[in-house]
Amino acid sequence: MSNPFMKGNTPSSIDVNKNLPLCKELAWDFQRDTYQYDRNGNHKYVTGNDAIKVWVWKTLRVERYRYRAYYDDYGIEFEQFIGKKPNDTPSQYDLFEYVKDALLVNPYIINVDAVNVIQEHKIITLQIELQTIYGPNTIGVEV
Repeated sequence: MSNPFMKGNTPSSIDVNKNLPLCKELAWDFQRDTYQYDRNGNHKYVTGNDAIKVWVWKTLRVERYRYRAYYDDYGIEFEQFIGKKPNDTPSQYDLFEYVKDALLVNPYIINVDAVNVIQEHKIITLQIELQTIYGPNTIGVEV
């Protein structure tokens, strides 16, 4: 549910066909879990599908409704899945719906095609296949 006192795009008000500016995000080092910098200490930027990958990674790291700094439609409700077996069919379907709802608020993402759950010991990775305005993109996010 969006905050009625904040202005901004909502999923129902976004027109996929309108001209959006090039998607641009601060570059993220996924191995070190920090921003990337150039030799002069300035932030690096990424665009297109790489920027969407950074946005998706950050969105899936934020628990929805917990932090007042974010709009109510930013983030995901993962806590309810903690301690449950992710490979059973009902949980996997619910997880797909929550991921889809979290990602489709971005006007650059057209559709979430699949969310595959990969579990190795205690590490769970989501392989997300999505369609963006820049083409198909597959993103792996460790949760």
